[in-house]
Amino acid sequence: MIGTVSHTAQVLREVDQVLILTHRRPDGDTTGSAGALCQALRKLGKTAYLAPNLGVMRRYADLVQPYYAPENFQAQTIIAVDVAAQDMLPPEMEQYADCVDIVIDHHKFNPCFGKTDNLIGGEFGACAEIIWDLIVELGIALDESIARSLYIGTATDTGCFKFTNTTVHTHQVAIACLQAGVDCGDINTVLFDTKSRSRFEMEKILYDTMQFSCDGKIAAVLVRLEDRKRTGADWDDLDSIAGLPRQIEGVEVGLTFSELENGSTKVSIRTTKEVDAAAICRQFGGGGHVRAAGATLPYPAQEAMRRVLEETEKVYCGKEA
Repeated sequence: MIGTVSHTAQVLREVDQVLILTHRRPDGDTTGSAGALCQALRKLGKTAYLAPNLGVMRRYADLVQPYYAPENFQAQTIIAVDVAAQDMLPPEMEQYADCVDIVIDHHKFNPCFGKTDNLIGGEFGACAEIIWDLIVELGIALDESIARSLYIGTATDTGCFKFTNTTVHTHQVAIACLQAGVDCGDINTVLFDTKSRSRFEMEKILYDTMQFSCDGKIAAVLVRLEDRKRTGADWDDLDSIAGLPRQIEGVEVGLTFSELENGSTKVSIRTTKEVDAAAICRQFGGGGHVRAAGATLPYPAQEAMRRVLEETEKVYCGKEA
């Protein structure tokens, strides 16, 4: 870990007028971590808000929207949570990119862009785990609301505790959340076991059009704009769909490409423990974790797929050697 929980907790005790930032295309971890930290700081008597994130999905909106800053809020301290680098901030937060005071994150390649403090725990499955450690260090008792935010952050970034980034510490956080009154069954059903009709229709298309290479070890799918429009699927419907190719027996690298409205193409990569997803994405200006990473390429879908598949096969063959 870069930095210490005790030092960051002391820094948090001394600050006020806090604005908390989340990353673009916000997931359960960045929203859950931000919401939990904001509530915890308020329990310490701090004035704390979240910067509005225009890309938040329906399923995570209630974790952040109640804490959005008013337009006239003047922040004295800016904290980024689960933000791997400045360029991961959404456009509406770019003004803060060079003004971040404290960075709390679990991406091991974080450049430590906090001017005052950086707490980077690459060994943690979710940023929410680090936030829990901070809350414990600050002596703040978990209530059901904070615990729910922490549970969602931890569960979503570990695939409901199925991914290899799940640790003993991960389960300790979950236990603490359950002890605080979280209904894990209800949350897990909504987040992991319930699909919209649009999601179901998109999955049918992706299964029918999935491409395989390297003797079935690499699988790739393309989420086309025209299919999204035809099925009515939005990004909330497609949350976590990047894990779909890896569900096929024998697949070690799953590539999910998504056509974006501006003509570029996003790729999300999920791998087994033998292949470094982040190493592939770094070749295209992206990044992430060893088993889950992503990048956005300034190319149409077919060209982006060709380039990423070429690099993936190169990395995979190197692994084979």
